[in-house]
Amino acid sequence: MDNDELKGITPRLVEQIFQSIVESPSNMEFTVKVSFMEIYMEKVRDLLAPQNDNLPIHEDKTRGVYVKGLAEVYVSSVEEIHEVMRRGTGARIVAYTNMNAESSRSHSIFVITVANKNLDTGAVKQGKLHLVDLAGSEKVGKTGASGQTLEEAKKINKSLTALGMVINALTDGKSSHVPYRDSKLTRILQEALGGNSRTTLIINCSPSSYNEAETLSTLRFGMRAKTIKNKAKVNADLSPAELKALLKKVKSEAVTFQAYIAALEGEVGCWRAGQSVPETQWVTLEKVTKGETGSASSPTTAAPTAPIPAFKALMDDSRPATPAMVLEKDEREEFLKRENELTDQIAEKESELTNRETQLNQLKEELGYFKEQEGQITKENQLMTTELNELRLQLQKVSYESKENVITVDSLKETNQELNAELEELKKQLLDLRIAQKESADGEKEKKKAEKMAAMMANFDPSVSSLERATFVIPHFAYALHSLIRSCAERDNGEGEADPRGLDNETSASLSNEELANLRKELADSRSLIEQHEQTINELSHTKENLERKREDLEARLTTLELDALTDLKRANEQLQVALSSQPKASSDMTEKEKDMERMRKSMAQQLSDFEVMKKALMRDLQNRCEKVVELEISLDETREQYNNVLRASNNKAQQKKMAFLERNLEQLTNVQKQ
Repeated sequence: MDNDELKGITPRLVEQIFQSIVESPSNMEFTVKVSFMEIYMEKVRDLLAPQNDNLPIHEDKTRGVYVKGLAEVYVSSVEEIHEVMRRGTGARIVAYTNMNAESSRSHSIFVITVANKNLDTGAVKQGKLHLVDLAGSEKVGKTGASGQTLEEAKKINKSLTALGMVINALTDGKSSHVPYRDSKLTRILQEALGGNSRTTLIINCSPSSYNEAETLSTLRFGMRAKTIKNKAKVNADLSPAELKALLKKVKSEAVTFQAYIAALEGEVGCWRAGQSVPETQWVTLEKVTKGETGSASSPTTAAPTAPIPAFKALMDDSRPATPAMVLEKDEREEFLKRENELTDQIAEKESELTNRETQLNQLKEELGYFKEQEGQITKENQLMTTELNELRLQLQKVSYESKENVITVDSLKETNQELNAELEELKKQLLDLRIAQKESADGEKEKKKAEKMAAMMANFDPSVSSLERATFVIPHFAYALHSLIRSCAERDNGEGEADPRGLDNETSASLSNEELANLRKELADSRSLIEQHEQTINELSHTKENLERKREDLEARLTTLELDALTDLKRANEQLQVALSSQPKASSDMTEKEKDMERMRKSMAQQLSDFEVMKKALMRDLQNRCEKVVELEISLDETREQYNNVLRASNNKAQQKKMAFLERNLEQLTNVQKQ
């Protein structure tokens, strides 16, 4: 439609209509309205209002055959018609088949109604253009239609067959009945096929030999449609002036007819009386019209006459000249009215039938669902009945057992009370044993600690020599422990690098993954504990160095004080001797000297007391350090015991060798400490 060169016949027709409207005289008024419908599954559906489906078909003497409730849109340009066509085409029902990816599943009818009114005379003319798109006939074997598509194909072929029968009846010339009502398509197109219209059929067929049969059938169909002969006339409503002139003409013709009838009756009377009327006196319409009346007694003979113009006009006002039963005007109106009512009832019944079918399908689905549920419930009921019987048997069995159990429970209650009493006694005894065991363990631990402290402190003396011995023992202890840790680390690294695969294989052979993880965790804890011991030893070594520096300072101060005191004493002795020799002279000086000596003694005593306090503090600090060392030894022994237990549990030779090496190093460390 949008391409000026490739557009089809429909856009060109629309453009021609509006071009004619533009070129018409100014006293002519035009109105154009369009409607778009489709016939799907033998139901009329409005494409401009798709919610309106199953519309009824009516007929009256003024409008002819029409679809009730069909939407009509007034348009004023070609673009508006194109827009209406696009909207309606988008609402059409299409489906995929083997012959066409977008096969139309319905017949569509686009109706353009043009009304022309002469503003001067008031005469109105009206015409309709039906553009019909017929759905192609289908062979199920080629299209592969099934299900809903198959039902649609059946309806399409049925309506096309009805159209073919109508065309056959119209072209036969012998048929007294044309089956317009066999299909809604032919009913809507009744006037377009055999009435006041011109019919044009455009055939779309395939040149392929694969579709030879369909092509020939379609061409024959077109040839039959081509032979349809219609008598088209202008649908015009006369103006009042034209109606008055026609009435006057009809009245004059009526007078002429009455005179003609009277003359004919006179001539017939003569013939009946046995008289003969000369041929020159026969009554004719021309003689009556001219006023020449023959003798009533003379024999005359009526001659065939041409149709009267007024009568001819009345004949032209009739509906399409298709073969039909002759009915009176009142009977025809009553018949059309009754037909319209029945058509409405049929449409309502069809809609109701569709709803009932939908409800029936839903009820069938629900019934099937309920049947399935009933089957499942029946099976479940059988299972539940079986289980119920089993449960009843079990209930009886349980009831008997419960009676026996009641008796047993009574006896067990008594036994339970006795056992509870024994259990309470055993709990008390166990608690006492645990308390005693804990106290004994704590006592042994304290005793062991006290013994080690006593053994360690026995080697220390609160004199200078004890400090010297401590300074000798602690470095050896630190060095031995440090060498032990370093050798353990080197041995671990060496063994890990030497044969990690063999160790893992041997370990995995005797241990599970969880036990191996626990062993590794305990080994890591042991290493961290050794690192803590090493850190503590480093702290002790630093403390020892500080104590040595303090001791050296104190010894230096003590030596200095002793030397100063000896020097002062010697000087005082000399002065005393001099004073004794010169006692009478220096009695006052002697007193002052004694005072000085007293002050010196006090200062010396104060310094000695400070030295003793410092020495006691150093001894307390040393004792605390020794206690820490003892605690570390105890924890190290416990760690070693745990490690031994782990090694014994793992049964690993490499770990046993490593443990033996650690034990030797610990023994060396212990020997160094004792020395």
